[in-house]
Amino acid sequence: MESTAASHLLNSVVEVVARITSHALTDKEKESVVEGFRSFNKRLERIGSRNSLRQLAIESQKWRRRRQTPRCQHEDTSCVQNSIRGFIKAFLVGFGVKAGLSAASQLLSLRAFTRPRLLLSGFSRDTLGFAAFLSTLIGSYKAFLCAARHIRGSRSSEYTNALVAGMLAGLVSAKLDRNRSRRTAIALYLCTRAMQYGCIWLFERYVAQQQTEDDMIRRRLMQRAHSINTIIPVGPRRGRVTEAPPSPDCSAKTMPRPTRGIGALGGPGVEAAGGDSGGSSGGFAQWAIEFTRKYASSALMVVSNVGLIYPLVFHTESLSRGFANLLMVGSGYDSLNPRRELNGFKAIGCHVVGERAGRGIPAGMPTKAFFSQIPFAHKVADALDSTIHHDHVACGVLHPHTTSCTLGVAGTFLRGLPYAMRLHIPFNIAMLLLFQSQRLLKNPVGTLRSLVKSTVQSSVYFTLMIVGITNSTCLFRKAIGRDAVGNYILSGIVGGLAILVERPGRRGELSMYCFLRALEAAWDIGVKTGLWWNVRHGEVALFAASMGVLMSIFQNDPTTLSLTYHSTLTRIFGEN
Repeated sequence: MESTAASHLLNSVVEVVARITSHALTDKEKESVVEGFRSFNKRLERIGSRNSLRQLAIESQKWRRRRQTPRCQHEDTSCVQNSIRGFIKAFLVGFGVKAGLSAASQLLSLRAFTRPRLLLSGFSRDTLGFAAFLSTLIGSYKAFLCAARHIRGSRSSEYTNALVAGMLAGLVSAKLDRNRSRRTAIALYLCTRAMQYGCIWLFERYVAQQQTEDDMIRRRLMQRAHSINTIIPVGPRRGRVTEAPPSPDCSAKTMPRPTRGIGALGGPGVEAAGGDSGGSSGGFAQWAIEFTRKYASSALMVVSNVGLIYPLVFHTESLSRGFANLLMVGSGYDSLNPRRELNGFKAIGCHVVGERAGRGIPAGMPTKAFFSQIPFAHKVADALDSTIHHDHVACGVLHPHTTSCTLGVAGTFLRGLPYAMRLHIPFNIAMLLLFQSQRLLKNPVGTLRSLVKSTVQSSVYFTLMIVGITNSTCLFRKAIGRDAVGNYILSGIVGGLAILVERPGRRGELSMYCFLRALEAAWDIGVKTGLWWNVRHGEVALFAASMGVLMSIFQNDPTTLSLTYHSTLTRIFGEN
């Protein structure tokens, strides 16, 4: 009796373990577990097992049959498992990366050696909130995508499924990050990416449609030419026809590209197909592709620089603080104003527009004495030499230690280049170790040579951009004899053209970063001037819409994305 009870108890335990295992493991893992249970079952046969292995095998076969006609593309996992695993993995990775970056910054600043507790600063509520935001975003996207596929059917549009899943995941996860400034920055970044790849996707569809229309026109012309040249009545008897040899001008290889529109098919003969067609079809599309590929990033950088220098001078509070610090340190302006306040640029703006517009520094009056009497500039007057006189306020701010604009340009370049080198050397080394470690091991000399070249190239670009944004205004000021708003727009264009010095592969990323900051400043200026108003939780809606567009493209047309960005999204969201 006791042996029977023990047999039933042991068999029940094994059955429970088998059921739990069948829900927790993937199909491949189930098969290995089945083999283990089979070997263990041989020992249980004498005490009357209740076929726990048979039930586990039946469930595994059910999953295998489901996988033969799947609605979802994830393999070896159920939809619930796929979502939960994505959530847990993203939480651990997000928390670890955020805490690791915080600890690394403390080590690089050398403060952690005097205060070791700073290494634990990354294990904070902010880090926990960021990890929860990232994990909820990824896990909920996987869950919503699977739900949309099951609800709408396996043959439903994946574009709509991914769009809806991305938007819902963005709405659910956005508020979990309590850092609003970071949340807004992420939303703006994704918005710029959605605009970029959305335009590329639409343009590719336009080109494909034009190509399809051209092919249809070409086939119709070939059919018409073939029918005219092959059915020719000859001989005295009526109705007798013979086939004439096909015209060499109407062969598939020599058929000219037809004119677009009705004119290509007009006329009773085949003259529309012969001769000059008036331009190759798809010429504009081809030209647009080449122009976009070569100059789109440069054009975007020019627009972005104009959008950055305008708030720097005329709406200083609207400019991103991080970008403002980058400009001040790179140009050496922080030596004039150690507290890094933009009072000097505010003073320039007051003398370009408003009551003081067009006024220069009176002749014979030292710049320091004049600065002490005008708004904002009096806060930087202490750093000036009391014997130097400048003709314009902008010259006194941009090159306070010399009256020569040429020497001011040289000084800005010489101060900015070492800073740019210090900025790019650790960044490029980190990128090399993270993404090109195999290349470094295979070809160390060539890789290091490429590293040095790219670092110098990027540093020169950064320095020229700052010189163009700031000191090139002196050139336009001398050309027209006074300060004007147009001077700063032109200087923004000059600074943007410095992107041509940078490697083509990096132009797009740099342009998108500057465009993001310009877009942020433009929105703030519009709110302050009353052109539009802030919408409560608007960054959440923007984040959700951007996520929907990006996920729809990533899920269905991944070739539209750049290789780097597609690789990044694949690492984050996985294959869905």
